[in-house]
Amino acid sequence: MGEDRPKHQPIHEAVRPLLDPEYVAFHDKYLQYVVPDDKKIWDGSARTTAASWAPTESTPVQVGAVRDIKPGPGRHFDLRVWTPEVDSSPASGYPVFLWFHGGGWAVGSVAAGNDICALICQRAACVVVSVGYRLAPEHPFPAAFDDAVGALRWVRSTEGAQELGNIDNARIAVGGTSAGAQLAASLSLQAALLQPPVEIAFQMLVLPVIDNTATTSTTWASRANAPWLTPARMLWYRKMYLREESDALRWEASPNLAPRDLLAKSPRTWIAVAEQDLLVPEAEAYAVQLREAWELSSVERADGEVVVSRYEGSTHCTLAFSGILTKGQQLLQDAANQAAAWFQR
Repeated sequence: MGEDRPKHQPIHEAVRPLLDPEYVAFHDKYLQYVVPDDKKIWDGSARTTAASWAPTESTPVQVGAVRDIKPGPGRHFDLRVWTPEVDSSPASGYPVFLWFHGGGWAVGSVAAGNDICALICQRAACVVVSVGYRLAPEHPFPAAFDDAVGALRWVRSTEGAQELGNIDNARIAVGGTSAGAQLAASLSLQAALLQPPVEIAFQMLVLPVIDNTATTSTTWASRANAPWLTPARMLWYRKMYLREESDALRWEASPNLAPRDLLAKSPRTWIAVAEQDLLVPEAEAYAVQLREAWELSSVERADGEVVVSRYEGSTHCTLAFSGILTKGQQLLQDAANQAAAWFQR
């Protein structure tokens, strides 16, 4: 019967042999029949409509506590907080990991990414704070970025320290996936400009949006036929978030466009890329940019301060499908291991 249904997102035949067979099977069974968001009239339903397939994230591991927080007046974001088991509490306090969900700045919430947040909390023995930032199109750029900065300030504040409990708010890392990774990368840059500056321990950029000026004529040319996150879909998200073309030229939206001296202030970085993702060229180029910025500014960095992990045959769905794809589970485990290793330095 499935063959009688219209295929809205068939895999391009030139790409099919390059893809992970597990992903191909899932795409052919489910995803090719889904009407792309960019073909619909936006009404907000994409935020609440459940997928027609089983949950694709992994089951979250158990941690000490999970709770939702609404910060005080004047702050427009929600938070979900994961705290490790009490008996692992260090005398100096837990380090803090700020996480930003994906969803093209238009969908998603703190309910997304429970698996990665819980695993990082457990394995890295840190407090994980997922930020529910304001969403486009109701709240276009720079609302999400402003909320990211606001969340960092809150963690550093007296209110945040009291609410989160035994934390070491001098040891803060940031991370995110897709659009959330863009927020994390730009936040790392902004942190260096705050007064006083906030030193970020490391940034974790998973399948990141880095360049909001990219097109199929430029950066995306080699991945123009990527499945699921297609160029049309990415542009659809971008147009909802960035109302003015000039917005894309700001490093708060495109971190790769930051001046070199600011890029040189970026923290050590882990970038996870999926080989067949539309966004892989801009992510890998950003790693090169960071290395060059440090070299040309004489900033001393140890070997491996930019680590790029490439998941062959994978797509933009990799982390979101960690519960059904072997490579998604590998990415999930790698992220938690990387956080643990860098917080222990």
